[in-house]
Amino acid sequence: MRLALLSVLLLGVACSSDKPPVQGEPDASGPVDSGSDAGSDAGSDDDGGTGADDGGSTGDGGTGSPDAGSGEEDAGSCEPPASVRESLLVPGLNNPRRLAVDATDIYISESHSLRPSQTEGNGQILRVPRSGGEVATVAKGFIAPNAIAVNTQFVFVLDQTGLWRVDKATGARGTVPIEASVPDVISSGTDVRLGRLAGRDYVVVATGARRLVRVDATGSASSSLVLYEGPAGTQVRGARIDGTDVWFLVTGNTEPGLYRVPLDLETPAARVNASITSGTSLELTPTRFLITEGGGGTGRVLALPRAGGEARVLADGLQGPLFPVELHGAVYFKESVAGDAGFLRRVRGCPANTTDSVGPVGTGPGGLIVDGDTLLFTSQESGTGGAVGRVP
Repeated sequence: MRLALLSVLLLGVACSSDKPPVQGEPDASGPVDSGSDAGSDAGSDDDGGTGADDGGSTGDGGTGSPDAGSGEEDAGSCEPPASVRESLLVPGLNNPRRLAVDATDIYISESHSLRPSQTEGNGQILRVPRSGGEVATVAKGFIAPNAIAVNTQFVFVLDQTGLWRVDKATGARGTVPIEASVPDVISSGTDVRLGRLAGRDYVVVATGARRLVRVDATGSASSSLVLYEGPAGTQVRGARIDGTDVWFLVTGNTEPGLYRVPLDLETPAARVNASITSGTSLELTPTRFLITEGGGGTGRVLALPRAGGEARVLADGLQGPLFPVELHGAVYFKESVAGDAGFLRRVRGCPANTTDSVGPVGTGPGGLIVDGDTLLFTSQESGTGGAVGRVP
């Protein structure tokens, strides 16, 4: 589908082509784990949305190509874009959170209402064809299903009790989670990503607390490896996989920033940029990192060149921005507002730091992923007001 209405703005070229990479900064080479919301929730009681790619791909949405965009930075338009009418794929949901797609279907984690100290819940994983159609329940009985990823056989979902592996065909998930050491911390930006190393599939979990954990995705008995562990008070957010490297954000300790660690842990996790001190979600494109940070009226969306250099502020003054994605050169993100057209926003080329509502009215953050030439989003109302939609 053509996105004439969605073409827009963007950010000038972040760094000169003749400028060498800064020592210790990431390089721009390698495949990108695209399409997804990364996430945390910047102070809301939800962790927003994202999970995984298409069958066999990794991440939380998208189709396996980097953000489904060209990767080129467009200066964008100074005129506000026309609002785009969304199409609702699944209305009437109760707290829909994260999204993931495979070759044919969209997967949704729906938490329902959260009750203090509950030991069982009404949360479920839903499935709907990417082209639209009937909604099916894949699995029920979760307490607060949130971050989600899919491969060709399984759905991996982070619940309050740990990481579960659900058979896509039968809904079977066993009686215990495949990894109980990574319970979901809803307010702290958990994330689930799929990676592959030496012919074996792994799930990487940003726990929202102190750890980044790698879990064997294929074994009958899971084995886990702690890729990073910070001191008490640390929050690990926004995991993204690029080849055999995992990128993630660390906050809440004396060494916050953007980190990188190899999937095999051949070398320890290392901080590659110390300027990101309160990051809440992360996305990779071929040329840059898109990062959200902060909230409460001081939240920002940043673009950090992968070849080195300083972060550029794309938008500021936000309540709780999350899940920046790039589509056809334009940056979109979710905002933590309720019942407002501003919950799904797009960066404008000028004036500087300006954003505009894309069109739909809803409640954020919820989830946001790129799916081909369109965006998939959740509107995170409770009761029966929640929905999954597509723009345009």
